[in-house]
Amino acid sequence: MDILSTHPEEKERCYAALELSNFPQDDVVEYLVTRLVEEESRPVQEAIVSALIAIGTEAVVRWCTELLRSEDAYLRNSAIEVLQLLQHTSLGVVKELLQDPDPDMRLFAVNVLGELKAREAVELLRRVVEVDENINVVATAVEYLGEMGLCDEDRETVRKAAERFSDPFLEYAVEVALKKMEI
Repeated sequence: MDILSTHPEEKERCYAALELSNFPQDDVVEYLVTRLVEEESRPVQEAIVSALIAIGTEAVVRWCTELLRSEDAYLRNSAIEVLQLLQHTSLGVVKELLQDPDPDMRLFAVNVLGELKAREAVELLRRVVEVDENINVVATAVEYLGEMGLCDEDRETVRKAAERFSDPFLEYAVEVALKKMEI
């Protein structure tokens, strides 16, 4: 771990990060996430993200969920990528995020679900469209349902979204989603 923290050569820090993927203990995951936040080199950050994906434990999912609250867009996007790739491990956490009082967190959860391409993700997106009160969260869920939804229930859910909100943006999202579902 010292090499990842202190070595002056970027390449050596990358190797150190990747080597840590062989140690799936929770303290190693916490260390990697801490280094990811502190590291200034993008290649080293990418090596750390690769190590976290390779470890793929529930601890990785928990720590990446915390990164979603970061002000740093790279960290948030990396966390979304990890959660998407660890879909079976992350699905429970993503379900919890859909209940978060912060609409940005619910939006991140919808973005993770939209890339899972799993039937359970479609069901969760349908539920978001039906009950979430934030128009941006609903519009994003509608967009993903347009790409993933195939059954009549999905189409009906999308149609009802336009009835819940009077907004040109959402009406457009519904129109596009319904066209995609017809293909």
